[in-house]
Amino acid sequence: MLTAEYDWRTVLEHARSTNTRAQRYFLTAYWRGLSYREHAGEADALMRAYAFRNVCAHVSPIIPEGSRIAGSISSFYADTLPSEISRDEFEAALDDDTAKGRRFFQVGWDHTLGDYARLCAEGIDGFIERAKRSRAMHAAKEECDTIDAMIISLEAFSLFIERHAQAATMVGDASMAEGLHHIAHEPPRTLQEAIALVWLTHILLSGEGRTAMALGRIDQYLYPFYRRDIDTGCITREDALELFCHLWAKIEEHHDVTNICIGGLTPDGEDATNELFYIALEATALVESPSTNLSARFHDGTDERFYRACFDVIKTGVGFPAIFNDHVLIEGLMRIGIPLSTARDYCMVGCIETMFAGRQPAWGDSRFNILSCVSKSLERISGESERSFELLWGYFIDSMRDDLLRHVDHLNGQFLHYPAERFSDPFLSALTSDCIGRAKDVNAGGAEFERFHGIAGMGLASAADALAAVRTLVFTENAVSYDELMTALEKDFIGHEPLRRMLLNRAPKYGNNDPLVDDIAAEIVSVFTSACLSHRIVGGGRYVACMAANVQNIPAGKEVKATPDGRHAYTPLSDAASPYFGRDAKGPTAFLSSVAVPDTSDALGGTVINMRFDPEHYSDDDGAGRFISFMRFFVEHRIQELQFNFTRHEDLVAAQHDPERYKSLVVRVSGFSAYFTGLSTDVQNDVIRRRAHG
Repeated sequence: MLTAEYDWRTVLEHARSTNTRAQRYFLTAYWRGLSYREHAGEADALMRAYAFRNVCAHVSPIIPEGSRIAGSISSFYADTLPSEISRDEFEAALDDDTAKGRRFFQVGWDHTLGDYARLCAEGIDGFIERAKRSRAMHAAKEECDTIDAMIISLEAFSLFIERHAQAATMVGDASMAEGLHHIAHEPPRTLQEAIALVWLTHILLSGEGRTAMALGRIDQYLYPFYRRDIDTGCITREDALELFCHLWAKIEEHHDVTNICIGGLTPDGEDATNELFYIALEATALVESPSTNLSARFHDGTDERFYRACFDVIKTGVGFPAIFNDHVLIEGLMRIGIPLSTARDYCMVGCIETMFAGRQPAWGDSRFNILSCVSKSLERISGESERSFELLWGYFIDSMRDDLLRHVDHLNGQFLHYPAERFSDPFLSALTSDCIGRAKDVNAGGAEFERFHGIAGMGLASAADALAAVRTLVFTENAVSYDELMTALEKDFIGHEPLRRMLLNRAPKYGNNDPLVDDIAAEIVSVFTSACLSHRIVGGGRYVACMAANVQNIPAGKEVKATPDGRHAYTPLSDAASPYFGRDAKGPTAFLSSVAVPDTSDALGGTVINMRFDPEHYSDDDGAGRFISFMRFFVEHRIQELQFNFTRHEDLVAAQHDPERYKSLVVRVSGFSAYFTGLSTDVQNDVIRRRAHG
């Protein structure tokens, strides 16, 4: 049983008061750099494995006060250098680390996770023994170097945990020390040991400099340990909730999103819901950390308790969980050749990005400005003597495809600069199936499935609204001439405000259940997603579409002049795949009816749709019933993703003017949650502009 000396609230308070990634010295780079110097001339995989071992052997293990779980991301960062390291020594080693180089996000570095289910089942020594058996079956030097690098990394991982066990002994926690000694080699025996193993793996991956990581389907791979502990009387449900709160509090240390997936279907097609699903939701409501990016998977067989439990957390305003529709993603994944059982086992990394845990190289993505293609097409048609909406649409499609080809060519050029033989990843490879069996690095074909790179199409609603306005007011109603429209756009509507008001108020707007504009949005999604899927990543892998923007809709808007939807020049694009801010005027049912029209099953990288609700209208059982009916509509009409803000408009405005009073206010932004007062004013305004549905 857990004791009072451990308190997740103490851990959370400490995590919120520190930000390791803002600290001055990245100690990982120092210990890596020293090792690269020592092992210069060896195979890349071996050099990186030895560097990883040097980090594991030297960073200080931390047993946070009040925590049931050993280890902290703080081990890898410092405000001041350790006394034994001079500033000159640090700078020299940092130069060596920089010279060696590593991958970065767009070409597959962070946004990843290991095969936690297998790690918990086999233990570290099990992985090492499997690697040694594979080593005996391969003779080629490159394969042997790759396997040896994975073995070195796994042994270093074991050492890292043993050093934490020693630290636990030094602070007098014999029980923690014994558990750590065990999982340094053997599979975990209890829920607490399994969580400890996952957490230490997570911070080691993060400690290499990775961000926006994930824990995968945590309610699935931890459930056998929970069930065993409950059945043997080792813990109670309340104890398990306390452990999850400890883990959630420690995730806050990263000050970055960690995606955690719950619910959905099992690989066999059964409902995957178990008690850990509900415990994860309760921990989320208690801890209220924006870093625990909880993602809940729904399907046709999801029961009423699941819906209500999700709503009870969503209405707190923390922005979690985002909800995902199994039927949409699974169908699309199967269309590109993913086996059904694997497709059912998807999770998310980062914000909403689709991933097969421990079975793929790290995710990467980039941004594509759809509205700029509308703007280019409008200018192109100006030179034509015969103008029509069909001609404008054809130019728009051509522009999207041409710009996408240039985008892909640029990305493939980046991939070519990071070949696997010079940028290997031995620790992640060891944790990814089946790099050990294939004796290949995760970036060289070792992973069971190819990498995904998501191309995020930004400004869907802005583009649909703009095209719908031209079609309706210029070519159907003849309410304004094409030349008059273009003159107004060129002048950013200065002197043409009545025309701008007409564009805003008379043309159909996405989000109001209007078939004309909804169908345009659907066709944009269809063309964009199929175009992305037609391209391949050089060296292996495929480009997939995302209908998302993070907060890049703001800088993307600075690239585009005024547009026919009534948008002023250089102002933000619409948010992700959501209707443009405030234009969804006919209520939540019309909103959902619109966003259900585009088929996003080929947007395999993920889709983000933000909805904002006035919490006062959903505070009682009737309100809960209304909201759950919206969630059921989401499942039945095959919408891929929804996420919610339940925050009073008055609180958001007040927080802008009195940030100290509202410093703990959490909001859903775009694929992630954050402390509202920590956001830039532009992003805060994006959140405030969203219509609050009653």
